[in-house]
Amino acid sequence: MRFTLRKKVLGLTFISVLSIAVVISAISIMNILSRGEERIAAYRATLLSEKQQQLKGYVDMAVRVVEGMPPEDAKKAVRNMRYGQDGYLWAHDFHNIMIVHPDPRLEGKDQNDLRDPNGIYILREITRVCREKGEGYLEYSWRRPGQEQMQPKISYAKAIPARGWIVGTGIYVDDVEAAVAKERNIIRQEVKSSIVQYSGLSLTVLILLQIVAIFLVKRFIAGPIEAISRTLKEFKNDLSVTVPVTTNDEVGDLARWFNEHMASLRQVIGMVSEVTEKVYAQAGVIAVGVDKQSEFATELSSSVVEMSSTMEEFSSTASQIAQHSQGVVERADKTLLDTKNGAAEVETLTLKINDISQDIQSSLAEIVELGRKSKEITKVMEIINNIANQTKLIAFNAALEAASAGEAGKRFGVVAVEIRRLADSVVESTTEIEGKITEILDAVNRLVMSSEKSSQMTVDGQEYASHTVAMLIDIVDGVEETTSAARQISLSTQQQQIASSQVVLALKDIEQGLRYSSDSIHSSNAVTNELAELSEKLRSLVMSFNLGSTNAARKAATSAETGNP
Repeated sequence: MRFTLRKKVLGLTFISVLSIAVVISAISIMNILSRGEERIAAYRATLLSEKQQQLKGYVDMAVRVVEGMPPEDAKKAVRNMRYGQDGYLWAHDFHNIMIVHPDPRLEGKDQNDLRDPNGIYILREITRVCREKGEGYLEYSWRRPGQEQMQPKISYAKAIPARGWIVGTGIYVDDVEAAVAKERNIIRQEVKSSIVQYSGLSLTVLILLQIVAIFLVKRFIAGPIEAISRTLKEFKNDLSVTVPVTTNDEVGDLARWFNEHMASLRQVIGMVSEVTEKVYAQAGVIAVGVDKQSEFATELSSSVVEMSSTMEEFSSTASQIAQHSQGVVERADKTLLDTKNGAAEVETLTLKINDISQDIQSSLAEIVELGRKSKEITKVMEIINNIANQTKLIAFNAALEAASAGEAGKRFGVVAVEIRRLADSVVESTTEIEGKITEILDAVNRLVMSSEKSSQMTVDGQEYASHTVAMLIDIVDGVEETTSAARQISLSTQQQQIASSQVVLALKDIEQGLRYSSDSIHSSNAVTNELAELSEKLRSLVMSFNLGSTNAARKAATSAETGNP
């Protein structure tokens, strides 16, 4: 099935309008539904507010009644308060102990674990709210007396801090949910009616918009394009036709551009006609020139063959010279590489000698530091000896005092003797340590002398290595100059050989080209004749196009040239 442009545009327009209508309708329906839910929520909140105010009135009245009463009278008053069919009040303390309840069995009982099927701890939550705010509401579920099914319930409680009571009451709100369900049905009917009305209005608007779209598409898009299509169907070889421009939009631009391209095409066809006439006239001139080129190409080919033979002999000689020169360059490169490697190894040896010298200097400094610290240890040993001698003297005096004290100083005398013995041991140990330190100092001095001698030898070796490196660098420079000269000779010879080879190849290419040229020239006569025939056919083809006034003038000029009326 073929879809016209009008059908495609109208289809797209219908889809666009339908999409917009669907989106707007969906948004409107969602708004209607949202407003219905808001009305239901507001209605439920109003009913609950009335229930809450009713509960608050009962509790406030009870609080005012019991505030000035003695405790027992207050309990009796709360216990006897009733409202409605099954409404009552209770009182419990801040520890959730029931104080007053219509069922005496619950009074004095702990109600902390009292909760509904949803897990709400009823008295705990009421007490928490009263502690924080002094009063408050709580919604939960509870079983109505005489029924098994749970019903929604709301309670209100208020604290009496002076008495330590929390007075509260509750009421079932299942009637509120029933009223809300009834109101929900009413609102849903209204919403359905609104949706039907809005859908009808949307459908009407959609139809009107589609009618307007059909008119606009036909008037400003499909109509002008169909006019262009009819013009193109009528066009064959008549380049003088034009498309009427009826609009200033893109379709009008399309018609204007078509007319401009047709004018350009008429101009191109006219230029092709002029060029065809010139080509036809020049075909004869080309044929004469081709004959002369054929004779010249034959003579030039013979000369090129002789020159090519001479250049091949010269290229062979240059190739032999280049091979010998390359051998000289390779030997020079090897000598240069060996010399550089030797210089690098000597330089590496110099660096290692320098590292050894630095290590020796560092070790020498550490050895000197070791000797200094050993001398400091000797001084410490002298101090220890002095302390030990003084200890011995003190121990001796203590022994004398102990002897003069008789039996009472006997134990003290034993201690003094042990102290003298310990001091003697310390003196012997320090003497032995001093001997070891003296041996260490002698060894350190010998090591210092040996290290200084080694350091001087490394310095001398480093100087000799530096002289060797300098000499090798001079040798490397000389070898590099020799290698460079040999490389230049080899490069020049190679370039000469390459140039000779290229000349030979060029001459062979010229020879081959001349052969091809000769063959081409021989076939050019046939091509020239074919060119003349093609020019005549092209001129006839161009004449078949109707270019208006230009075409008439060209036909008149052609008739004048050929002598035909």
